[in-house]
Amino acid sequence: MQKCVRSHLLRFYIQIIINNKISITGGDIMKKISNTIENYEPISRDIKFLPKSLIRLTILKKLYESPMNMKEINQKTNINYSAISNTIHMLELSGHVYRNKNNYMLSNSMRIYVGNILKLAELTILLDEISEITQNHIVNSLPLESVYELYKLNSIDLVESDGLSVYKTYDIIEKAIMKSNHVNAILPFSYGEINDSFNKILKKDKKIHIISPLEIKDILFRSLNISDDNLEINFFDFKEDDYLLLISTDKKMMLGFFKDDGAYDQNRLLTSTDDNCIKWANELFENFKKENIKMSI
Repeated sequence: MQKCVRSHLLRFYIQIIINNKISITGGDIMKKISNTIENYEPISRDIKFLPKSLIRLTILKKLYESPMNMKEINQKTNINYSAISNTIHMLELSGHVYRNKNNYMLSNSMRIYVGNILKLAELTILLDEISEITQNHIVNSLPLESVYELYKLNSIDLVESDGLSVYKTYDIIEKAIMKSNHVNAILPFSYGEINDSFNKILKKDKKIHIISPLEIKDILFRSLNISDDNLEINFFDFKEDDYLLLISTDKKMMLGFFKDDGAYDQNRLLTSTDDNCIKWANELFENFKKENIKMSI
């Protein structure tokens, strides 16, 4: 059965909305998310009321940035005074906005709501940009804690192999390992050149922490210098949806997925040298370990 990460992750965010924690930004993305929320039946009428109007969302976004009076809202948004007044009045009646002297401010719960929909907007843009590696791939292996933070990958690149460089993605991984001072890796399969790269940096006194399935334990024991104190390997039992490749170094992160047919997609790889992306990758490693470790050596 095909799994679409975009649908999977948007539904996860909408569950947060139901618990009174979400909202949005600009144009087409706002319309997409507004429609998604509107069509998700379990959401209460009170919550559905909020994203129906782009004017309402625009005003909420501006008030999220800072308290403003009506004149400032008009100057920032070019929305006419009548529409601003009507919208603010409705939001006040619903308890989402309150007035402090001449300025309007969001309630605490509405700040959470708006902040999360801004994240949802970033996530929607991201998923559109990387759809080639998320459509028809196994994505349920991502821990929910990492799913919630996925919007942080706004500086990630999708690398694709071509006919001239079939092993392009593996070359990127090997070069990144060789330039690293330490590596966290979720390694679902054994690949000779990657194992060789690990052994080379172990000789340079670099630290490596690997999570792998039990089924390749014997192969890794033969391929890696497991007696090296700088190498730590944890093994666990793979479930059907536990398949992903993660290589996170101090300088670069790389993330690959398996296709729905169970084969690793060696032609596509998400990569980034951005600090936030690397931090997200290391947190993914820890979340994955926490959820899946069954046995360690």
